[in-house]
Amino acid sequence: MSVLNRATKEALAAIGAALPGVSVGPDDLGATPKPEMGDLAFACFGAAKTLKKAPPQIAKEVAAAAKTAGLIAKLEAVGPYVNVFFDKTAFAAAVVDDIASAPQDYGATPAIGKKMMIEYGSVNTHKEVHVGHLRNVCLGLAAVNLRRAAGYEVIPAYYIGDVGAHVAKWLWYYRKKRSDDASEDVRAFGKIYTEATRLAESDEKYKEEIAAVLRKLEEHDPEWEALWLKTRDICLREIERIFAELGATFEKKYLESEVEAPGKEAVKELLKGGIAKVGEREAIIVDLEPDDLGIFLVLKGDGSALYSTKELALAKKKFEEFPNLAESVHIVDSRQSLYFKQLFATLKKMGFDKPMTHLGYEFVTLKEGAMSSRKGNIVAYEDFRDELLTHSAKETATRHADWSKEKTDRIAWAIAEGAMKFGMLKQDNDRPIVFDIEAALAFDGFTGPYIQYAHARLASILAKAGKEGPSSSKAGKTVSFAGPVDAGEYAVLRVAADLPDIAAKAAAAYRPSLLCQYLFDLAQATNDFYRDVPILAAAEADRERRLAIAQAVKAALARGLALLGIRAPDEM
Repeated sequence: MSVLNRATKEALAAIGAALPGVSVGPDDLGATPKPEMGDLAFACFGAAKTLKKAPPQIAKEVAAAAKTAGLIAKLEAVGPYVNVFFDKTAFAAAVVDDIASAPQDYGATPAIGKKMMIEYGSVNTHKEVHVGHLRNVCLGLAAVNLRRAAGYEVIPAYYIGDVGAHVAKWLWYYRKKRSDDASEDVRAFGKIYTEATRLAESDEKYKEEIAAVLRKLEEHDPEWEALWLKTRDICLREIERIFAELGATFEKKYLESEVEAPGKEAVKELLKGGIAKVGEREAIIVDLEPDDLGIFLVLKGDGSALYSTKELALAKKKFEEFPNLAESVHIVDSRQSLYFKQLFATLKKMGFDKPMTHLGYEFVTLKEGAMSSRKGNIVAYEDFRDELLTHSAKETATRHADWSKEKTDRIAWAIAEGAMKFGMLKQDNDRPIVFDIEAALAFDGFTGPYIQYAHARLASILAKAGKEGPSSSKAGKTVSFAGPVDAGEYAVLRVAADLPDIAAKAAAAYRPSLLCQYLFDLAQATNDFYRDVPILAAAEADRERRLAIAQAVKAALARGLALLGIRAPDEM
């Protein structure tokens, strides 16, 4: 149990004992408008209904009758509220101990015995990985980390679109306009797709040719399959390299080509069971009009598979391999919201009523509008990364002319990655992002580097003091809190104490943005502490206590960043 939860429990116990016959719980406690008004506020409105008394009167009676101990210093009546004041010294010591006992797992919940799968990073082969995909990967990585911290056993998975109309179009154009040598740099693949789309839209006969290629691929025509496999493997290696660069690792890897045939069998079962029927142009459809979900197309009229065809089989495959999944999450952009509602509704009609969730997010946009592989106006991930890295390396070299190139490059990448990931996560999932590279790299403001820099400043103090890691009575190192902590010391630890609760809320709602905002608040509190509270120059007793606080807060910053998939360098 976190220190904040312990303090909350003690506060509720004291208030409950002063209100016999009244049920009180955590929902009755909230934050005070200002820190000087206390740490928590108990609203007496619910108790007033039970006791038939005015809330201010109840507040006075509770404050007078309650007995405080442990982490609670006093209760004070303020209008209809009872304000709770923590014992600052006891609370500060408890937070330092809590963090120091397991700094890399601070705030983690013990295993809850539930297994879940989070599917993300599901890009298509034969196209470039672009900035829009980056938001998907950042969100997925953070979701995995947060859910693991919440006690789940998480299986990260990707589902790569290695077959389908887009692949047929690419192969058709390549064979038609390019040489038979498929060893080109993968960066050219996206341009080929754009060129193929433009040509295909210029003449109706080309669409028929592409459809023929798709049928040949599904029939395993040796000539087309050889070209597909060769070019697909080039793409898969590149996708894996980018995932590794971003720190995204996967325990399960699914390919569309693996579930194409089983998907067609699933459609046959839908027809046989009367769930699906033949629609216009011989296409197979599921009528979801009674569910206000329209018509769901599950197979083309020429027998070619669709995304839906394959995902009917993928859902079954996941739960056959992992029958006890508490949840299967699909992280796909919000434009596919209707599609997933249709998919889940169709699966339910098949008797496959499993816990499946679509976690949507809005696109990363350009100034001229949304990106599109078809139109060729995407920003490739590597171009985006390189521009961030160039800016970061230049700034790092300017700040540290004495550093080696290896060190400059290493720290520059940590900063660029922090800017990139934080910039993708700080907005709520349902809000679009217009990414500003220079703003994202700033060492002040609501950015990843600002939080990383707060961590680095504490690391610098600790290095000068010869301190390497968090110290704690639990770790066999006793830190003296005999003297009262001052306001600056308490303020930063009071924010640090919130991390377990914020991480739990972010995990439950799949909202890393909550953790981003929290880390910004903690970085601000850290900078106030750094500015206002002497540490190395303090008297010996105060110095040791403040170094312990610096160690604890540094660990909290690093832990919060790690949950977002961001590194916390000791130097910047």
